[in-house]
Amino acid sequence: MIVTTRHEASPEIQEQAQTLACKFGVRFVERKKMSVARLHEMSNHVLVVTDNGLRAYSKEAPEPFFFHPGMAMLRIKRLLSGDTDVMVQACGLRKGDSFLDCTLGLAADSIVASFAVGTEGRIVGLESERIPGIIVEEGLKRYESPLKEAEEAMRRIKVVPMHHLTFLRQCENNSFDIVYFDPMFFQAIATSESIAPLRPFANYEKLSHAAVEEAKRVARRRVVMKNHRESPDFEGFGFIRFKRMERAFTYGIIEVGGETR
Repeated sequence: MIVTTRHEASPEIQEQAQTLACKFGVRFVERKKMSVARLHEMSNHVLVVTDNGLRAYSKEAPEPFFFHPGMAMLRIKRLLSGDTDVMVQACGLRKGDSFLDCTLGLAADSIVASFAVGTEGRIVGLESERIPGIIVEEGLKRYESPLKEAEEAMRRIKVVPMHHLTFLRQCENNSFDIVYFDPMFFQAIATSESIAPLRPFANYEKLSHAAVEEAKRVARRRVVMKNHRESPDFEGFGFIRFKRMERAFTYGIIEVGGETR
């Protein structure tokens, strides 16, 4: 990976790009008049700092990856209107809950969870891959939304750049109400165009028995997994399928019955 800026970047943007390059231990390249195609001759992955946030370019994707809340905005609007959300139901989220998102991705589910648990709750999102991690972390801090409740929910999410198994092993028993997994689907869903630019940067590692066992220890009430409805992991890991499905995917639940708050 290399880090650069948009064309004719301000000194502030130049400094931000250099700081990011130093943080990642990668090369900073002055943009000058180079195209993205020219930059790709130096690296498959190019992180570009702009006035409107970070954009990541990959040789494997025609479009750049950048932060956006996706369907989280519409889902929060529905909750505000008194409608339900299947993920919130599957997790059994309540005001004041703590929610550990082990596979943060674009953070749409964490944003909705943050809204559901409110200001008294706690949301931690784990991201093992450095490019999605920094882009989503910066996006959650800076994204401006016309929906005040959604923007406030974004700001409350804590992003931790760590593999979920490593983090879970460091947690005490019953330290989160809900532990949540949303691994990348090995069978891509054609309608999920919003995550297509993320795919070149994502972690495709399969969920492990070790991670599920640690999650059962860490969760106070439930371990929840979102996955393709045809995934064998529901039965393989002992998840009970949630009664409602969302088109091509569904949720699985393991009730752990830990200590009450």
